[in-house]
Amino acid sequence: MLKYAKLIMTLALAIPLLFGCAANNYDNEARNNDNRVQNVRYNPPDRNRPTNQETRMEVAQTAADRVADLKEVSDANVIVANRTAYVAVILSNHLKGKMTKDVERKIANTVKQTDPKIDNVFVSTNPDFVERMADYSQKLQQGRPVSGLFEEFSEMVRRVFPTAR
Repeated sequence: MLKYAKLIMTLALAIPLLFGCAANNYDNEARNNDNRVQNVRYNPPDRNRPTNQETRMEVAQTAADRVADLKEVSDANVIVANRTAYVAVILSNHLKGKMTKDVERKIANTVKQTDPKIDNVFVSTNPDFVERMADYSQKLQQGRPVSGLFEEFSEMVRRVFPTAR
């Protein structure tokens, strides 16, 4: 009987040890799998290609100054959002407020020469647009938060330039 008691005791101690090691191996393997998942390299999106979620806006003061230097233009504000420039201009008196395709093309070329990364240029002489662009330019130059401003700006752009993305 003592023999059986020793055998039962040995089995009682051996079985938890065997399963304990197996569980420990399972835990180690699970941890290794977790580490493999955590070490997967994340490739961020191409920063040269803007997405609809991006809210990068900046005043293109050099472009605005060069546009304002054109004889056809009295004053200009240029805001760049991603790779698109929005230009608000007040035309010189001799044009009597009438934008021609040639003047629009000249303004667009001037902006693109200032920043070759710009793909699209939208130009307007709409008085409301001119006034709001001056306000947005001032706010951006003062360092105001862009997030809420971007939504408001985007809505205005959709109204003034329905073909803009």
